[in-house]
Amino acid sequence: MENSLVPTTKQSNSSIVLFTLFFTIFGYVAYLLLYSIVNPNKEYSIPIFLMNWLGIVLGIFILVTWYKLTRTILSPYTIFMLFFFLFNYGQCLLWAFGIHDSFEIGQAPMYRNFGVANDADILKAQALTLICILMFHLGSVLCYKPRKKIIYEETSKTFNAIFYTCLVVGFFVIPITLYYAYYDFKIASVHGYGALYYSEFARTDATIPNILQKAFFPCLVGLLIGSNYKKRVRVTVYTIFTIYFTLNLLSGDRGSWVYKILILIWLSNTCYKRIKMKTLMKYSLIGIGILYITNILVSIRSFGLSNIDTEVIKERASAQSSPFISSIFEMGSSMQPTIILQKYGWDVWPYVSTYLQALLGMVTNKILYLFNIPFELLSSWFSQEYLGISWGAGFSIIAEALLNGGPFLAPLFILIQGYIVTSLISINYKVSYTEKPLRFFFVAATLSIFINITRNELHLVLKDWIYGVLVLYFLIILMENFIFTKEPKKLRGNLSKGHLRGVEIEK
Repeated sequence: MENSLVPTTKQSNSSIVLFTLFFTIFGYVAYLLLYSIVNPNKEYSIPIFLMNWLGIVLGIFILVTWYKLTRTILSPYTIFMLFFFLFNYGQCLLWAFGIHDSFEIGQAPMYRNFGVANDADILKAQALTLICILMFHLGSVLCYKPRKKIIYEETSKTFNAIFYTCLVVGFFVIPITLYYAYYDFKIASVHGYGALYYSEFARTDATIPNILQKAFFPCLVGLLIGSNYKKRVRVTVYTIFTIYFTLNLLSGDRGSWVYKILILIWLSNTCYKRIKMKTLMKYSLIGIGILYITNILVSIRSFGLSNIDTEVIKERASAQSSPFISSIFEMGSSMQPTIILQKYGWDVWPYVSTYLQALLGMVTNKILYLFNIPFELLSSWFSQEYLGISWGAGFSIIAEALLNGGPFLAPLFILIQGYIVTSLISINYKVSYTEKPLRFFFVAATLSIFINITRNELHLVLKDWIYGVLVLYFLIILMENFIFTKEPKKLRGNLSKGHLRGVEIEK
C-alpha cells in the first residue's frame, strides 16, 4: 500500500513548507475578501459548485504535500484528515459530482426550527471550512521536522511493559466494555438508539466504569504491539474487537468504530505485514456489506428493533440507496453548527473560552469550580439551550473555533491545533516500531481519541485522552522502570529487513 521510501532533502522540505505557507496566506486573504462581499440576498449556485471542487483540489494538495514530506500515504495524519474532510465538508464533496439528498444542507430545515440555509450561508461556511482545513495543514507542515536515521537499541523490556500493563488493565477494561456494549444493544433493540443518550438509560456520568472504557481500544493496541504481533494475541484482539463493533453496529452506532478499524489497518500494515492489494479488495467487499447493514440500522435506530418498518429496510437495502453516500451525507451534516453560528451570531457562548475550560477541566471539572468559573458542556448547551432540541446536535472543530474567535480568528486557532495534534500523532518514518514501540502505541491510542475532535468539542476529547491514553502510558513507563528492572536481551524483532525499510510514516 505504500511506495518505496525515498529520503527527502532539507531543500525539498523547505520548499514544501514555503509553498504551503504562501498558498495558505493567499487562501486566507481570498477568504477575507469573499466573506466581506457575500450578499445574503443573492444566489451563488456557481460559486458553491466551484467551492465543491476546490475542496477536492485541497484534499489532493494535502495528500501530495504530505507525501512529499514523509513519503507515505497511509499514516495517522492522513486518516485524521480523511475524517476532518468527511465530517466538515462531506456533503460538498458529493455535490461536486452532482450527488444530492432531500435532507441535505440547503434543502431541509436545520434542526427543524432554524430554517433552510441559503446560498450565502453555504458559501460562507464552505470558505471558512476550507481555510480552516488549510490552516490545520499548515500547522502540521510546520510541525514536521525531518530527522536523520537513528538506531535505537530497544530491548524486550519495553515490549513486556506495554504488553503486561495492557493485559492487567485490559483484564478489567475489556469485560466492562463488552458488557456495556451488550447492555446498549439490549436497550437500543427495545427503545431505539436515541434512548442510549436521551432517556433514563443514558450513561453520561463520569462513573468508574465509564472512565475505564476509555482505555479499551488503547489496551487492544498495546496487546498487539507489546506481543510483537504474536498470532495468538492477534486472533484474541481481533476477536474481541469484532464482538465490540458488531454489538455497536447492531445497536445503531453511526460508525465511530470505523476510525478504529482504519487505525488497526495502519498498524498491521506498518508493524506486522504489508497489506496486499488482493487482501485489500477482499476486505473492502466485506466492508461494503457492513456499510449496507449500517445503512439499514441507521434508518431504524430512532424507533428500535421492535418497531421495524419493512418498507424502510427494503429501500435502504436497494442498490439505489448507497451506504457510502448516505453515510457521507450524515457525516457531512456536521457543517450545520458552523452555518448556524455564522447566520445567527457566533458570539453567543455565555461563559469563558471553551479552550480555557477544556484545558482547566481536562482532569476534573472541579478545578473550574475551584476558580469559580461557570461551566457547561458545549455540546449540551448548544443542543438543549441554544437550539432548543431534545437530542444531541453535536459540534465540530471548526464551529468551536468560530465560537471562540469569530470568522476572522477561527482559522488561526485551527492552525495552532494543527501543530499540536500533528505533534501527538506523528512518528519518525525512518524508525521501525521494533525500535520505538512505545511511541507507536502512543500515536495509535492518541489518534483513536483525537480523531473525534473533528466532530466534537475539545473538552470531551481532552478528558478522554487523559483517562484513556495518558494514564495507561504512564503506567507502562512505571512498569518498565520499576517492575522490569533487569535489562533483557536486545530485541531484534520478528520482521524482515525489507519490511523494516518499509515503515514509511512521519516524524
